[in-house]
Amino acid sequence: MHTHTSSDAVETTAVPAWLAEVMARPPVNPRPRLSRSVPPLASDLDMGALLHFKSLMAQERQPVQVARMCFDRDYAYERIATAHASAHDPLRRLALGLVQTYHARDLLAAVGAADA
Repeated sequence: MHTHTSSDAVETTAVPAWLAEVMARPPVNPRPRLSRSVPPLASDLDMGALLHFKSLMAQERQPVQVARMCFDRDYAYERIATAHASAHDPLRRLALGLVQTYHARDLLAAVGAADA
């Protein structure tokens, strides 16, 4: 006879290890948040994907500020991690695509900073 313990039913919202690793990396060549010397790289983000992300997150009762997703790296990765922990498969897939976009964005910023 097998009895279920409360630990069998524990639901976790832990961030996957690969995403935690990406989020833990400091931005390459960090600069002050209020610096106007280098424009933010908002143009490389797909606004349609971000709006779809916001809509899917709203279905999960999770707010998303699209403008902040464009300019606040920490906020964007936190929202993506929350989405990836969701049980909603389309949201999880979109989160994976977004983390790839943000990672590529970080790499482009590093190359641009190295060229400057």
